[in-house]
Amino acid sequence: MRDQLSEQVYKNLFYSSTSAQLMVGVDAPIFTILDVNNAYLNTTNTKRELIIGRPVFEAFPDNPDEAASANVERSAYSFSQAIKNKLPHTISNYRYDLPIPGTDRFEERYWTTTNTPILDDAGEVILILHTPVDVTEMVKLVGRDKANLRALKEQRKQLYSIFMQAPVGIGIFKGSDNIVEMINPQLAEIYGTPQELLIGRPVFSVLIHAKGHGFEEKMDRVRRTGQAFKGHEVAVPLVRNGVQEDVYIDLVYEPFREEDGSISGVIAIAREITEQVQSKRKLEEAEERARLAVDSVGMGTFDLNLITGEMVTSETFARIHGFDGPVSRAEYVALFHKNDLDARAKAINESLKTGILFYEARINRKDGSLHWVRVEGKVYFEYGVAVRILGITLDITDQKQSRGEQTKLLSLVANSVDMMSILNLNGRHSYINDAGRRLLGFTNDEQVRNTHVKALYTPEDYKMMKLEVMPAVIRDGRWSGKMSIRNVMTGESFEVFNNSIRIDDPESGSPIAIGAVVRDLRPEHASKQALEKSEALLRSITTAAPTGLWQSDVEGNIIYVNQTWIDWTGIPFEAQLGEGWLKAVVEEDLLRLEKHFQAIFQTHDSFEIEYRIHHTDGTIHWCVATGRPQYNGEGIFEGYIGAGMDITEQKFLQQQKDNFIGIASHELKTPVTSIKAYTQVLERMLRKNGSMKEAQMISKMDGQLNRLTSLIGDLLDVTKINSGRLQFNDRTFEFNSLVAELVEDLQRTTQNHLLAVTYSDPVEVFGDEERIGQVITNLITNAIKYSPGTGKIDISTTRVADGVQFCVKDYGIGIAKENLDKVFEQFYRVTGDMQHTFPGLGLGLYISAEIIKRAGGEIWVNSIEGQGATFCFKLPLRKATQ
Repeated sequence: MRDQLSEQVYKNLFYSSTSAQLMVGVDAPIFTILDVNNAYLNTTNTKRELIIGRPVFEAFPDNPDEAASANVERSAYSFSQAIKNKLPHTISNYRYDLPIPGTDRFEERYWTTTNTPILDDAGEVILILHTPVDVTEMVKLVGRDKANLRALKEQRKQLYSIFMQAPVGIGIFKGSDNIVEMINPQLAEIYGTPQELLIGRPVFSVLIHAKGHGFEEKMDRVRRTGQAFKGHEVAVPLVRNGVQEDVYIDLVYEPFREEDGSISGVIAIAREITEQVQSKRKLEEAEERARLAVDSVGMGTFDLNLITGEMVTSETFARIHGFDGPVSRAEYVALFHKNDLDARAKAINESLKTGILFYEARINRKDGSLHWVRVEGKVYFEYGVAVRILGITLDITDQKQSRGEQTKLLSLVANSVDMMSILNLNGRHSYINDAGRRLLGFTNDEQVRNTHVKALYTPEDYKMMKLEVMPAVIRDGRWSGKMSIRNVMTGESFEVFNNSIRIDDPESGSPIAIGAVVRDLRPEHASKQALEKSEALLRSITTAAPTGLWQSDVEGNIIYVNQTWIDWTGIPFEAQLGEGWLKAVVEEDLLRLEKHFQAIFQTHDSFEIEYRIHHTDGTIHWCVATGRPQYNGEGIFEGYIGAGMDITEQKFLQQQKDNFIGIASHELKTPVTSIKAYTQVLERMLRKNGSMKEAQMISKMDGQLNRLTSLIGDLLDVTKINSGRLQFNDRTFEFNSLVAELVEDLQRTTQNHLLAVTYSDPVEVFGDEERIGQVITNLITNAIKYSPGTGKIDISTTRVADGVQFCVKDYGIGIAKENLDKVFEQFYRVTGDMQHTFPGLGLGLYISAEIIKRAGGEIWVNSIEGQGATFCFKLPLRKATQ
C-alpha cells in the first residue's frame, strides 16, 4: 500500500512539475519514451498519445535545419553518457526547431538539456529523466554581441603581428601546467624547438632538461601573487641542434590577466645573452690569471664592490699593508698618511670618470713603519654606473729611494686587459703589451718597433695627436680623452679612451717617453646601442598598447601619456602634461578624482579608481585607472606609473546582468512560493498517513526550498540596492530586545554552538527594525557556518558615545589579511580548498554592508586566519532630523 502511495505521489509531482520532463527508457539506441508531463507537452506543442511508447528520435518531426538535425547525435551521446557514468549529463545551447501548429513551418528554438539517470536499489540505471530548458532568447542575445567582437578581433590581429615580430622572445603560458598558448619565433629559437612542437603542450614536457630548475615554481608564484619575476643572466639547460647546453637569458615573467582582471597564465619575455655571459666569464678568467701573475711577482690584488663596500684582497695585499690575514676596507683606509688623503680622494674621484685608477701614497703600518704604495686599477661600469674596481697595490718604498722593481711592473702591464704602451719621442713604440698588440693588429716586436705612430691614426686623428695630445703630455705631464686609432692589419678605425702620461729621466728630469693606457670603447658602445634599441622597443610597445599608459612625478604632475590615451581624449600630448589630462574627465567625477589623487600621493599606496571621460567619438566612456608607486634604488618615492582601461562595455554588461538577475529573481519567487506550499501540504499528508520516511524526505525538500527562497531574496535585495529601490521603514525600537529575540530563534537552529550574549544598558534605535534584524541574523548565521569545529560564539551589544555597537565573534577558519577588504564586496566567497565546504552566492555581507551604510552606520571586520573573525557594526541612536 505504501509503495503504491509513494508511486502515486511521485507521479503527481512529475505530472504537476513546472519543469518540462520526459521519462526515457535505457534501451539504447532506441530510447523508448515511457512517460511525459504536461509542462513538456506544452513546451514542445506535442500530444501525449503521439509519443508515448515510441523511440525518442522518431517521436518528433525531422528538422528542416541541417544543424538542428545534426544535434540528434549529440542527444544520443548524452543519453549514453548518463547511462555509462550514472551521472547527469548536460548539452548546452543546441538548436532543435519546433513545428508551428496548423502550418508546415518550424519555429527556431535553442535548448539546454540535462539527462539524469534514475537508479534502482542495486544502483543500476532504470530510466532517464530528460529535462530541456528553452534558452532561445539568451542565445539570440549572445549572437547580437558577436558583431561587437569583430573590431576586437582586428585589434588582436594587429597585436599578434607585433607579438610575432618583436625583437625579443615572447610567449604566453596558460594554467598550472604552463600550456603554450602563443610563442613567437624568437622565443622558439632560444628554446631550440620549432613553434609547432610547442603550441598547445606543457612547455616543460618539451623542454625536459629545463624541468626541475625552479622555473615552474617561479611561474606558479607569478600566477598566484600577480608579482612579476625578473632574472638577469639566468642559466637554462636546453637541447639545441641535438646538443645540451646552458643558455643564458635575461628573463621576465609577468602575470597574464583576462578581461575581468583574473590571472590565467604567465607572459614570458626573454633575450638571449649567452655570448655576453661567456665573454664576461672569459674576462673574469683573464683577470684571475692576471691576479695570479701579479701575486707571483709580489703585487697585491684587490677587488672592491662599489655598491656594497665589500673588498676582497690577496695575501700579498695583506702583507704589503702589514696585516697577517684578510683586510677590511675600513682597516685599509685607516693606514693612509693624513697628508696624502686629499690626493688619494682626488684620484679615486677621477677614476670614476675615466675608468682608470692610479695614485701613490704613504701608509703607516701597525708596526710603526712608513711605506710608499702605488695603487692602480680599472673601474667597471654597468649601465653607466661604477660598480667595481679591480686593481693592484705595489710597495714602492724602495723605488722611491732608488730605481727598481720595473720587471714586476712590466708583468702587470703584460697581463692587463687594456693596451699599455711606451712611445718614444721619435714617434715609434719601444713597448706595447699583448692586449695592445691584439688591439692594433701587431704580430711581433719588430713590427711594433718599425711602425711609426702616424700609421695608427687617420690623418685627422694624427693631427690631433701631434698638435694637442703630445704637447699637453709634455707640458702638463698627462692627457686623457677619447680619440680614434687604427688596426694596421684590418684597417678598421675605432674609438678608444687614451690616458697618457709623461715619463721623465729619473736623473735629469727631462721627458724621455710617453706612457699610455688605452681602453677599447667598442664594447661600451655596443652596450649603449643595445640599451637604445631596448628603449626604442619599449616606446613602440607603449604606443601600440590597447590601454592608456601614464607616468607622474612626485608632485602628481603627469609627465607621460601614450598614444592610446591621446586617441581616446583627442588632447595633444603637450596639453596632457601637468594637470591638462583632467580636461577629458566628466565634470561630475572631477572633484572625486582630484581628492583621490591628493590622498594617494600622501600615502604612496597602489590604487584603482573608476571615472568617466569625454571620448573623441562624442560619447561618455567609463575608464578604470590603476597606479603603482615607483621608487629609486635608494627607496625614494619618484612618482607613479599606471594604466587606464576602457570599461564602458563591461559597465553595460554589468547593467544587463543586474537587470537579468532582477527579472529572474522576481519570476522565480512566485513558483518557489507555490512549490513550498505544496511541499508543506504534502508533508502533513504523508505524516498523517504514517509515511514518515517519505515525509522526512519532503521535509528536507522544504529546507532546501527555504534556502532557495533566501537566495532569491538576496538576489532581489541586490537588484534593489543597485537600482536604489531598497525601501526602509524607520521607527524607534529597543535594540537589545531585537537582538535577544533573534538569538533565541537562531539558537534553535544549531545544536553544536552556544550563542553567548552580553548586553549593554537598554538603548533605543531609530531605523528599519526588520532590515537591521536581517543584518544581525546574517552575521550570526555566518559565524555558525564558518566555525564548524568550535562550540561557542560570542555576541555583544555596547553603548558608545554616538550610538550602539553590535559584534559577533567566532573561533572558526578566519579570513586571510589580503581578503579582509573584499568580504563586503558583491559575490565575494571563500576560495581555494574551502570553496565547496561553505556554499553560497557571496551576497549576504554585501547586502548587510549596504543596509548599515544606508542606515547611517558603519560595518567592519577583524580577523586572523585560522583564529576566527569578529564582525561589528555601529548605528547612530537616531537619524538626523530632516
